[in-house]
Amino acid sequence: MISRLGALLRATETRVVFALLAAIALVDIGLRLVESRLSGNLAHIAEIPGLIEAAGRPESHSLLLLGNSLTHNGVSASVIGGVLPGVSVAKVTPDGTGLWDWQCLLDHQVIERREVQFDTVVIGFAWHLLSDQARNDPSRLGGLYCRMSDLANPRTIGLETGGDIGEFVTAAVLRTYALRDTLRNRFFQRLVPGYETFTQAGNSARAGAGEQPGDAAHDPGEPVVHSYRTFAGLVDRLRSKGTQVIVVAMPVQAAYEIDPELRELATTHSLTVIDLRKVEGLNGSHYVDEMHLNRAGQQILSKALAADLRAELASAT
Repeated sequence: MISRLGALLRATETRVVFALLAAIALVDIGLRLVESRLSGNLAHIAEIPGLIEAAGRPESHSLLLLGNSLTHNGVSASVIGGVLPGVSVAKVTPDGTGLWDWQCLLDHQVIERREVQFDTVVIGFAWHLLSDQARNDPSRLGGLYCRMSDLANPRTIGLETGGDIGEFVTAAVLRTYALRDTLRNRFFQRLVPGYETFTQAGNSARAGAGEQPGDAAHDPGEPVVHSYRTFAGLVDRLRSKGTQVIVVAMPVQAAYEIDPELRELATTHSLTVIDLRKVEGLNGSHYVDEMHLNRAGQQILSKALAADLRAELASAT
């Protein structure tokens, strides 16, 4: 009797486990089918392979604008293209990204694709987003930009601990885990009035105080030394494919310094640094928050960048 009851309980537990796994699998499959409708950022990420393929044609002159929301709000691809006639321009600016995301994106979408060729890659940055000490997001890397093959050497994509690797793998396998922040925000936007405005204000306040955005967690009593070995390797890989790399220090309302180590790459790795932290005519009225430009500010910055790019590309040829 007891053994029969135990067997029944074990069978019930097994069915429950399988039912839960099946439910998770169904939710995950459904989420993969509709994820691009969950946010504009996810829709943009889904378009990246096509955007890069359409612009990066080997038979034409081409330029890739890469960055995060600073570049998205700050640079108009149409203004750049208008000043650089005959150059095909692609703009790829997923939210919240930095060195580790951009490295995977460039490796897999540009360097490894034989059908893709860009003459120039322009990367907009601020603070220390290009340094080895830039914050990483294992979920974002595993779910959106990197591949499981990148785990062959996890430190090269910024994964330092077993926890980082576990989070990366979980996000790569489960879409519900990878997109949990998007799902949470979508849920609260529907239930809480003003939730989006509140979170944007909080992000802006955090960005303007204390530790600069892009720095990895560190002991506040110790100064952070920023190195650029990972970015230097990425520049070398792009150069080996015939791609010139230009980085642009973007304007924000709180002043920041450009690391001497990054400037040093301009001489050792044929990297160009364009400093647009201060642009004539750009002032506080051109920002929607501490970091992001409004439409009028975008026009001012884009014209300044376009002029610098035209001069730089002319000198390179």
